Amino acid sequence: MTSSITVLSQPHEPSPMNAKETTDPLPDEAREALSKVYHDLNNPLSIISGNAQFLLEISRDADLDDAFITSVEDIREAADRMSEALRRLTEIRQAGTEE
Repeated sequence: MTSSITVLSQPHEPSPMNAKETTDPLPDEAREALSKVYHDLNNPLSIISGNAQFLLEISRDADLDDAFITSVEDIREAADRMSEALRRLTEIRQAGTEE
């Protein structure tokens, strides 16, 4: 004997808690985590960027070869890209606090 069961589901109604979660763009915990990541990455990134700029200046003054200068420029450009990514993180973090 074979039998089958049909289960009918009703649309899920969001609970008041779910409704708040969908209107809050970023929970407080996430904003705090983004702030920590920003801080933890921004400080060493500033040092890398500053030292790359310093190396570029002294390498040009010392007339070092192009391969060295190109490598330092690559470091500085990568630091600039990371800085831009951190700026975007800051925008995401702040989006939840502006109303």
